[in-house]
Amino acid sequence: MKKNKYHLLTIVLSLALSFNTIIVKGMSTKVDDVNYTIKNESVTTDDGLKLATDVYLPIEEGKFACVLLRTPYGKDAFVGAFPDSVKWFIKNNLVMVTQDCRGKLLSQGRFYPFRNERRDGLATLKWIREQPWSNGKVAGWGSSYCGCTQWAISDKLDVLAVPYTGAEPYDLIYPGGLFSLATAFNWGFIVDANTANVIPPEKHAASYSILPLSQADDLTYRDNKFMNDWLSHQHNDQYWQQQSCRGSVNTPTLSIAGWYDIFLFSQIADFQALADSHPDNKLVIDPFCHGPQGFKNEFGGNEKIGDRENLLQKFVFEHLKGEKIDLEVGAYKDKKYSLFIIERNEYYGADEWPPKNTTLTNYYVGPNKYLSPVIPQEKGNLEYTYDPADPYPSRGGTSLAEGVGQALQNENLSRSDQVVFETDILKSPLILLGPISATLYVSSDAPGTDFIVCLQDVFPNGNIINIQEGGATVNFEQEDSIKKSCFSVWATGYQLNPEHKLRVVITSSWFPRFNRNINSGKPIFSAETIRTANQKIYFGQDHPSAITLPVLKLEDDQCK
Repeated sequence: MKKNKYHLLTIVLSLALSFNTIIVKGMSTKVDDVNYTIKNESVTTDDGLKLATDVYLPIEEGKFACVLLRTPYGKDAFVGAFPDSVKWFIKNNLVMVTQDCRGKLLSQGRFYPFRNERRDGLATLKWIREQPWSNGKVAGWGSSYCGCTQWAISDKLDVLAVPYTGAEPYDLIYPGGLFSLATAFNWGFIVDANTANVIPPEKHAASYSILPLSQADDLTYRDNKFMNDWLSHQHNDQYWQQQSCRGSVNTPTLSIAGWYDIFLFSQIADFQALADSHPDNKLVIDPFCHGPQGFKNEFGGNEKIGDRENLLQKFVFEHLKGEKIDLEVGAYKDKKYSLFIIERNEYYGADEWPPKNTTLTNYYVGPNKYLSPVIPQEKGNLEYTYDPADPYPSRGGTSLAEGVGQALQNENLSRSDQVVFETDILKSPLILLGPISATLYVSSDAPGTDFIVCLQDVFPNGNIINIQEGGATVNFEQEDSIKKSCFSVWATGYQLNPEHKLRVVITSSWFPRFNRNINSGKPIFSAETIRTANQKIYFGQDHPSAITLPVLKLEDDQCK
């Protein structure tokens, strides 16, 4: 199976910290029969800083459309990691421009995520369109943070092709209001570092448990201004809204997401915000994650997964050149939405979200692991004690780390800080395709605490694999008052096969994917006193706690 190059954390670390210049500048070069010229340039920002910029030009004379990549990981490093894309663009008479973000590697200033990407991106677009080789057309290209830099200027681009990225920083750092601890700390400390103060991995792990969290950067070599700002802005206030790039733009957009990717929550909402602004807009969701996968699964191999890189190249070429290209892209559907169904291992094409054949179906919880579309006749509650000093560990899932995505959950079987519900053994496939949500009736003796829902697949051999997770913070006006909490459990495309069971776990932490709630009811920036919490989940006619599942009725030819 082709290595998932966009997502390997080891590549992210090396891109961020250790790549040196790997190409010769200012001269004609030939690699694999592709001739091009590389030029060192600099772009001046509106506040007078110089941004280091490389231009990869075809040998032929003329005016060309351009593909732009802006990165905090090193403009040369992208070329080293993805040489085939660069060469393909040049071979097809497109200019490639790569640039170090403000404050990174050879560019001046100090890096602060998201804050300066629009102003610097607009300055770069203006510079490109003034160059003698430019015909004025520019495509935005890049994954992860590199894609965020393109969302920031998406209204000024001619085409946007961005995998595994997002337009809304708040939804990355606080999806559903929960702090993305591992993602924020793993990436935030690394990208703020330089080659002189590389942070050892053990310090990352130690930082998760520092209280208050605002002192976590004491483990590193300097104050991390932006991470302290993230912690002090726990809600979607003006700080985050000023950095948001979400909205309807006329730019034709190809967005590629992953069911286990850190940006999934944001990426679906980003695409919905585009509405029908361009008829060629497409969202692909594949089975991947943002790091090395925890459980080996090839998802049917390349023939089933499709060729993501070729799809992106084809989309850019056709919208910059205005002409079709015969480029094999594999199994994707020619629909607005191309959605991979894991375990079925094929894409489902749809023109709406959720797909029209998806029915949002309540699966109610109850006593004795009860999980069914029928409300249990019995009324009552289930209890567990949550201790933040021993938080329920996240395994795999939508985090930026190693061993993410699909992962075995069996090591959590013996924990007492959970309530578990299961369907009967399935006699026919149960296909889930669309958004998952939870409606829980809960109480606690803590002033504020979290509730997490984990959706899982129980295999006949006993393996338990995660499907999706999500949660919310619930604040209580008085001890043991019953409160209704409704929240997203993200989304999935997943088939549970016959002889399997659907499993739902409700607990109060998923650590370190999400920050552990220490049950104080205080802001995470300053909270430092841990207390245990006694949690109750209520069920029955008066308190119909349920997980709402997107059940797809699949006709025989809809994935063909």
